Amino acid sequence: MINIKHLMDASDPADGERLWIEPVGLCKDLQEWCAAKHSLPQIAPPKKLWEWFDEHPDGYDYFRAKYHEHLSKPSCRELLLKLAAAGTRGNFTLLHQGEQPDKNTATALYEYLSELQAYVK
Repeated sequence: MINIKHLMDASDPADGERLWIEPVGLCKDLQEWCAAKHSLPQIAPPKKLWEWFDEHPDGYDYFRAKYHEHLSKPSCRELLLKLAAAGTRGNFTLLHQGEQPDKNTATALYEYLSELQAYVK
């Protein structure tokens, strides 16, 4: 199962691996504090798009469409298929720093991975 949490949400054993998926990195102290096991900038939204969404929080539909377009690139495919498959076998949590609980980078990635799960074993 794929979970979504804000960076500031408490860690829980049910989270599984906690994955940071924003285009900006985490300092070591913050990474340890939020219990992020991995940082995955290669599947984060392009920084310009991410910055645009930060300035236009009402533009989630546009952001999601452009982000999904980015995720459709061949360079992302292998990792995304692995994540989609992992979500069918166990738990992991996508961490975001967005203000809105249902309109953020992690939610957009979750939606993409959920669609991919139909194609993985």
